[in-house]
Amino acid sequence: MNEPQFKIFGTERRILKKELAELKSFYKNYFHYHQLDKDMCSFYGGTKDYPMNDDKANERYNQLKNKIDKLESKLNEPYIS
Repeated sequence: MNEPQFKIFGTERRILKKELAELKSFYKNYFHYHQLDKDMCSFYGGTKDYPMNDDKANERYNQLKNKIDKLESKLNEPYIS
């Protein structure tokens, strides 16, 4: 039997890759949806915490990028026998 290429393999790897793809999609479209929230609240009114201000949005965007980087590095760890 062949040894796996990466430390994480099989079903666990597929689950993590799916999570990574969802996070990347959210990251890519983050400011588009943030702007939509702001626009909708200008028409219909918002609350105290909605929509989120731009500083908090940037902070959350950076946290998301860090989470993506950690997950990618975890998935790229080579298998050591």
